[in-house]
Amino acid sequence: MSFFSFNIVGNALDAYQEAQNVTSDNIANVATPGASRQSAVVTQAIPIVGSPFYGSNTGSVGTQGEGAVVNQITRIHQDSYDGLFRGATSSQYFYTTEQQQLTNLQSNFGEPSNGVNTAYAAFQTAVSNVAASPTSVAVRQTVLTQAQTFATALNSASAAIYQQKATVISQSTSDVAEANTLINQIASLNGQIRSLTAAGDSPNTYLDQRDYAIDQLSQLVQTQTTQQPNGSTLVSVDGRPLVNDTVAYDLAPPVVGTSSNGTPTLVVGFANDPNPNNPNPIPLGTGALGAFTDVYNNKLQPYADQLDDFASSAAAETNRITEAGVDLNGNPGAALFVQANGTQSITAASISVGITDPTALPLSLISTAAGTLTQPMNSADNTVSTAVAIDGNQTLLNPGPAGGLTGNLTIADDGTTQTFAYSTAATANTTTTVAGVTTTTYAADTIGDFMTNFNAGHYGVTASFDTTSQTIVFARDPNNIDAVHRALQGAGATTPGFTITDSNAPAGPLAQGTPATGLLQALGAGAISGVAQTPLNAYGNSDNGAANALLNLFSENVGVGALQTTAAAVSSGGAGSVIITQPAGTPGAFSTVDVGQELTIVNAVTGTQQVVPVTAVDRTTGTITVDASAAINVGDAISTTPAQTLGGAYQSLVTQMGLDAQTATTGETTQSALASSIDQARQSVDGINIDEETQNLIMYQNAYTAAAKTLSTLNAMMQTALGLIASAS
Repeated sequence: MSFFSFNIVGNALDAYQEAQNVTSDNIANVATPGASRQSAVVTQAIPIVGSPFYGSNTGSVGTQGEGAVVNQITRIHQDSYDGLFRGATSSQYFYTTEQQQLTNLQSNFGEPSNGVNTAYAAFQTAVSNVAASPTSVAVRQTVLTQAQTFATALNSASAAIYQQKATVISQSTSDVAEANTLINQIASLNGQIRSLTAAGDSPNTYLDQRDYAIDQLSQLVQTQTTQQPNGSTLVSVDGRPLVNDTVAYDLAPPVVGTSSNGTPTLVVGFANDPNPNNPNPIPLGTGALGAFTDVYNNKLQPYADQLDDFASSAAAETNRITEAGVDLNGNPGAALFVQANGTQSITAASISVGITDPTALPLSLISTAAGTLTQPMNSADNTVSTAVAIDGNQTLLNPGPAGGLTGNLTIADDGTTQTFAYSTAATANTTTTVAGVTTTTYAADTIGDFMTNFNAGHYGVTASFDTTSQTIVFARDPNNIDAVHRALQGAGATTPGFTITDSNAPAGPLAQGTPATGLLQALGAGAISGVAQTPLNAYGNSDNGAANALLNLFSENVGVGALQTTAAAVSSGGAGSVIITQPAGTPGAFSTVDVGQELTIVNAVTGTQQVVPVTAVDRTTGTITVDASAAINVGDAISTTPAQTLGGAYQSLVTQMGLDAQTATTGETTQSALASSIDQARQSVDGINIDEETQNLIMYQNAYTAAAKTLSTLNAMMQTALGLIASAS
């Protein structure tokens, strides 16, 4: 027995007491987020070399051991899993946030059973019913009621998008505050870890806290980390530091700024940005904040634009028909849809119904059939065939001469004037070009050919043959227009009346059998030449022409995004990439234009058309860039190319919303599973296992108990020895 034995046992008691403490700390933190397993490294104490009782190298005795000591407390942590986990969890929170926002929007949008689509279908049904009963005031009232329901549904859909925008801004503002708290916490922990590392300590708990804070920050932004030699961690996003040593770079609350092309954009910048109202945006990548900016800029804003385009086009195309019509009282028609709230243009938020009196709903179109200026074409009650030549045809009241009739019909409506060059001797259309201007003479050898070619000109008036009355009928037709007509009309109002003037109109009436001098006369409509067709001379209140035109509108392709303007300036007079400037005084002329959209451009001189794709939009300068196949000139008319029906346009929006929500749902499922899998692998290394720690605690307790028993025995032996010494003396 020696005093060295007490020292050995004392070391053992200290070592196993500390090992028990470390194990107890592990057990206490088994449910603490971010806590890594710690381990007390128990090693042999440094032996006593060259002691007075034992030689350092004498025979086989060796050196005297000093028992066990805790050499260090290690942190069991695998850093390589952190980057994988943070990348997966950042993507997970990106898709989770997008899913939440888009699902919430879908529920507020009311589709498919109680939204715009349902209201639009009900409006179509009401128009179909009124086409069958155009004079019924009750049925007319239903049209107005359903029109207002449609407008209200658009108002609600727009409100849902803007409410979701507000939610995104509010929640992203809270997330920025949370991110700043984490950024400052990481910077503070960097300082503590750096100091302890310099002192030779192992700051395990602080390392856990810092890693957990970075894990949480990665839920908000896509972080990258770099371990520094002094123990601190550099945390950055897209190469821009968020934490550098003990310096924190706070984020600024999100603001709705403007992108380089003038588009409203939700932006998150740094707090020290010199332009806080429109800061330099941080590329956030994934994470919740990345999702918020993506949802706002790439989902909600385009949804709002598409909904506004649909609303403006629905209003513009409907109003074109109602303004071309006549109401039940014989008054010129008015716009069915108007803008509310004093806005400059009709949007989904501002659309409303402008007609409240059902008798004022314009459902009739001016038609020569309702007037008295046309007469039957037949001679002696002969049945007129539209397929037989006009020239010399004795079944006609006033057949054309054997040599044929050649002239022009000038059609005026909507403030436009267009010319139809005809020849009753020609059996095919012919074209001539003089000084770059192409002129077409249309075949009018038969009534059928004339009607086909006349209607193909899209003059806003349609020709037809009434077999019962044996008369030619010219009717106002707002459906029968094209880009040239719109170009000529410009911003002018749509009108219900029209005038057709024959260049060969006779000076007076002709006797039966006398060859006509003009085409209108040969068709029994010479009396309308040069006479404005108005509600006073060509209107019947039971006519349902405008109602039928509305029905046709529902199935026709239209330009979605009601654009009808002219080029104020162009960057080049040739083909290729051309920059077009909107007219002065119309700052929102190109507000509905988006990249990838197709526009129809009509040459102001020749009337030729070209369809061009939009390659760039700059709302700041009011310009668009198009890829032109022919020269574009100042004054050329620009309109949206008819590419889909109104219903199809809205369905495209709803479909896109559904696809975006489904993509978010799929992404959330995939990334959640990936993050969970990586975390399980990480926890298998870093995590605290309660069963394992309990076994360790029992082992250390047993070792401690054995050491304590040894100490007690040694103490008893020492007391006995001291007693014997005392007795002997």
